[in-house]
Amino acid sequence: MTALPSLRALHYFHQAALHSSFSVAAERLHVTHSAISHQIRQLESWMGKPLFVRTNGRVKLTSHGERLLVSCQKAFSELSTTCESIRTGMRHHLSVSCAPSFLSQWLIPRISSFYQRYPDIEVQFQALGEIDQLRSEHTDVLILSYEQSPDDDIDGTLISDDYIGPLCAPQYAARFQSEQDLASLPLLHADTRLHAWAEWAKTSGARGNFWVGKHFDNLTLGIQAARNGLGVIMAPRLLVRQELSDGTLIAPLGFVRVDRATWMMTKMSRQHDAEITLFRDWLRDQALH
Repeated sequence: MTALPSLRALHYFHQAALHSSFSVAAERLHVTHSAISHQIRQLESWMGKPLFVRTNGRVKLTSHGERLLVSCQKAFSELSTTCESIRTGMRHHLSVSCAPSFLSQWLIPRISSFYQRYPDIEVQFQALGEIDQLRSEHTDVLILSYEQSPDDDIDGTLISDDYIGPLCAPQYAARFQSEQDLASLPLLHADTRLHAWAEWAKTSGARGNFWVGKHFDNLTLGIQAARNGLGVIMAPRLLVRQELSDGTLIAPLGFVRVDRATWMMTKMSRQHDAEITLFRDWLRDQALH
């Protein structure tokens, strides 16, 4: 005996079970009532169990039939989605790889608007990977702060030039009015961006010992520490727009542009894939706000 019964029999059963009627199933499938009955009998024979109870010209699912209906609904729904995605080129899911700080500080607070606009596309988030993951299609989209334009086989969309600056809670405002004041303030560091302060000092021309201070595993924790008054963190303007807007963080010295930019990258051969195009357009729109 094969592992599965006839797919036609399962399809006919699915329609009959959904409508509790062989006649309605026959109408929807454009076949005869006897064709439905024949396929159901074959299916019941294969199962060795009755799937319908027939009384007074009506049919009702048995407990086995109810189990099979649930399975059929899941299977046919998935088949329908997959076939439609292949036919239209829409995969209906998108794997996005980015830094945890970008994900938590920028993407997660905005992604609900993408879901509202495109409810059929499921976005799956992955830890920040390498560009080779795009080439192997282990990820569909890579969002990365990068020092140069992507390679020729990679499509790159500029999201934002990178500006960085020192940030702190408003309670430091009176003590932090020039770069010299940093010598007396507690500095905070993200271990994922160990050279952030040095990069800012080189670009801004500031001088001092910027290696001392408390360390945090990632930038998100460092930003939260700064919000709660633990010190001054160096962070990209792109990731703290909300904090600057609601006043939980201030940037006394403003921001300086550095030799990096935030890019959305995808494999060149997939740049026109439907779901990637929709995500790219949405991402650029969000970057303007």
